[in-house]
Amino acid sequence: MQNSNEDKALENFILASLPPSEYAWLRPKLREVELPQGKILCRARDPVPAVYFPISCLLSWTNSTEMGEVVEVGITGNEGLTGMILLLDENLSPWQVEVQLPGRAFELSVNDFIAALDRSPTLRQRVTAFAYLKLLQINQSALCNRFHSIEERLCRWLLAAQDYSQTSEFSLTRGILAEMIGAGRPSVSLATGTLQTAGLIHAKRGHITILDREGMEDTACECYQIVREAYDRYRAKKIRLD
Repeated sequence: MQNSNEDKALENFILASLPPSEYAWLRPKLREVELPQGKILCRARDPVPAVYFPISCLLSWTNSTEMGEVVEVGITGNEGLTGMILLLDENLSPWQVEVQLPGRAFELSVNDFIAALDRSPTLRQRVTAFAYLKLLQINQSALCNRFHSIEERLCRWLLAAQDYSQTSEFSLTRGILAEMIGAGRPSVSLATGTLQTAGLIHAKRGHITILDREGMEDTACECYQIVREAYDRYRAKKIRLD
């Protein structure tokens, strides 16, 4: 980290990676916002309205059918940002972005973000690396939702949520969890009960706490570890300015 630890923006990995000369231009353009649970930041197939750099919130990327059936395709915490599609010179979001766990973030206008990509080689490299991580996550989620059990998928999602939010307690209904892992609400209730009986989680109405992370990792499918290893590589990646 190359900037002052007193700056809240540096709680976001991408912003913390910027050298002082690049960060100094960007910092006045960042606006700190408080994001409540359920707030829609961007709708699928609509223009990206702004870019958000999460600090303490967790954001879900979801897609839905014409009948209103919803499934999550990715999640983002303080390791990343929204609006990565702008890197590809596109501005229509492929997915909806919704606040899953409330918290703080920094908001940046689309025009300022595009200008920053041109001015900041470090930012462009970090966003490119983040885009690869998210593509891998989306790919693995598609495979997981097709072939793995609901218990495995639920463990995968809760572990990933803990990684990205640094908390073991979540205010989430069974309905939300069903959307996140592409399952029915009754099936999620049964899976939650199974994990609770095994001592892996504590669940009550609208609230889940991870009790045994090691046991959760043993129960989760291989998809969790594949994405987690990619996440660790992303965090450790060195920036090369040739």
